[in-house]
Amino acid sequence: MQTNEPAFRLGIIGTGIVGALHVQAARALPGVRVAAVCDIRADAARQMAREADAPAYTFHEQMLAAEALDGVVITAPHALHAQMTLDAAAAGAHVLVEKPMATSVADCTAMIDACAAAGVLLAVGHVVRFGANARRAEAILRSGELGPVRAISHRRTSHYAKGSRPEWFFDPVMAGGGIVMNVGTHGLDRIQWLGRGAAESVHAHTWSRGGLDIETDAMGFVGLTNGVKASFHFTSAGLPYTDETVVLCERGSLRWSAPEGIWVSNGGAEDLVALADEGPADAFTAQLADFTEACRTGRPPLVDGGYGRSVVATVRAVYESALSGRPESVPGDVLQSAV
Repeated sequence: MQTNEPAFRLGIIGTGIVGALHVQAARALPGVRVAAVCDIRADAARQMAREADAPAYTFHEQMLAAEALDGVVITAPHALHAQMTLDAAAAGAHVLVEKPMATSVADCTAMIDACAAAGVLLAVGHVVRFGANARRAEAILRSGELGPVRAISHRRTSHYAKGSRPEWFFDPVMAGGGIVMNVGTHGLDRIQWLGRGAAESVHAHTWSRGGLDIETDAMGFVGLTNGVKASFHFTSAGLPYTDETVVLCERGSLRWSAPEGIWVSNGGAEDLVALADEGPADAFTAQLADFTEACRTGRPPLVDGGYGRSVVATVRAVYESALSGRPESVPGDVLQSAV
């Protein structure tokens, strides 16, 4: 596909695995060019900058001041998302910030307000939404063939031992939490999105393995505003990789396993309707295409700041419930459904 529009000049903040996927996505979009790369690790910034044929920076403030960027992708540690978003908005750059949007609801609100005041778009990288099977699952449920959604169950495993990921993930301040904040945001998003309602109450339990300062396991229940009930289980146990959501409907069910595919039952045996997605690259490309088109046209992105904030609010409710030992409410002023 050819375009006569000037290339969308994109800055990448953070050169980890996710940052590399964004660079790959930009290469796949003719109207998008990585114009700058930033990481506090100078060697990592230079390496990715060479691959992207772009200048490297070690401080995002320098990058924003030196480069006329149309937008930035923020893939830095979670606690840095808020200030980086505020700085990008002040520089007039649209923002695609990785999930979780921030580590507190207050920070999310500050990000939303800053982008609105600057007249720039704010999107949140819940990239699971953009995979082919995500779209298939959504289309099946929206078609009505299975009837209204009644309940959802989500299970996810993730390796969370020391050394399994960068050290900052084990810092409760920098990461904002453990498996719930990092991995669980995908499941809590999926519950609200496929359940077509906002989370309004949570009853949860969390615990930690290996003497870590962040939780490595969690389980609980979520009540949505439309009456749909959901359960979740995020675990660091050494089990085969699982990322599965079961949606129970009035006339049947849908089972979506990220590593295996999608099955549908209309009241009888399950039928396999789609094999697993090949990998995350296509989803990142589709997400970046949505972001850049939204920036150019002024339409809302598929996942905006208000929804990103509602997911963070749900995570915070999980933590509050785990501490109190009782159900906790998600603040009503941040409820936002993904339908």
